[in-house]
Amino acid sequence: MSAAIFLLLAIGAPAANASDSANANDHASTSDSANVPDADAPTVGASLDKSEAHVGDRLTLTISAVAKTGIAVSLPAKLELGKLEVLDRSEGDRAGRDLGDGRRSHRFVLGVAAYEIGELEIPAIPISYLNARGEVRTVDTEPLALRIRGLVADDEPKPEVQPPRPPRSALVEDKRVMRVVRWGAIALGGLVVLVFAGLLLRRALRRSDEALAGAPLAPSRPPDEIAMEKLRALRAAGNFSADGYRPFYFAVAEVVRAYLGARYGFDSLELTTTELLNQLIARAPHLSAPDGEVARFLADTDLVKFAKTGSTDAAANGALDAAQAIVLSTAKPLETVAQAISGPVRLPLEGDGG
Repeated sequence: MSAAIFLLLAIGAPAANASDSANANDHASTSDSANVPDADAPTVGASLDKSEAHVGDRLTLTISAVAKTGIAVSLPAKLELGKLEVLDRSEGDRAGRDLGDGRRSHRFVLGVAAYEIGELEIPAIPISYLNARGEVRTVDTEPLALRIRGLVADDEPKPEVQPPRPPRSALVEDKRVMRVVRWGAIALGGLVVLVFAGLLLRRALRRSDEALAGAPLAPSRPPDEIAMEKLRALRAAGNFSADGYRPFYFAVAEVVRAYLGARYGFDSLELTTTELLNQLIARAPHLSAPDGEVARFLADTDLVKFAKTGSTDAAANGALDAAQAIVLSTAKPLETVAQAISGPVRLPLEGDGG
């Protein structure tokens, strides 16, 4: 009986040892496979724009990776950066930049900040990639050291509390009353000077107005010459249809309005069409008729200017023809215009660069 048991034990022991050896070999094979470096793994790195900063300063953390073309590289959606907080992130071009040697460069930029003082460490940052075998793997950057200082330097001397001092009595002359009197006298003197200067200025202006009233101001060029020059320039410029013809019609109507004001001695540029025609009733009744050429011209231009009815190039040229006809039919020598003006008149067209 004892011999049989011994024989069974002797036979089973080698079998058990063989099984344990096989399991150990399988484990070693798996471990070796996990530790074998992946040929598709990218080269990664991380850097900070500053190695030392104050609390709350915005820092730029740049993470770079160089991988083979076709290997997708990405950052985790949520990053663990230790004591640092992520303010913003930019992953740039996901496809990366071609380096020309079968590799592409990938760059990720993060805005970070620290709110604790001391020596901090940014832990290794995992970067995920998809290798050629379709496996998702990660590779880590090296940790980064960072020193965060307070807003007040640590070595700045602290002010010492001064011991209380005994009170002292002192007689101080109160100069406030004299100061008020002195400034009051200065202000009163300044007011007198301003009043006197204002009276002199008013007197000078009155004399200037009287001189101008006694010597009517005549234009250096005839209004019709200025108007015709502007109308010819508008025709030569063309481009009538810009912005629905409205700028052109504003311009041609402005030329005629300014000409009529200069020709008949009134300020015409700020008047409505009705007000302008009322002015012409007293100065040129033959031009103020509701069905006259001036009224028709102003009505036609107002339709395009304010009602935005639109126009055509042919109608725009017709408006130029009508404007030139008004100017030519009412023009007269400069000497006659100067005699007809009884006082100083603002000439809207004179010196106008339009």
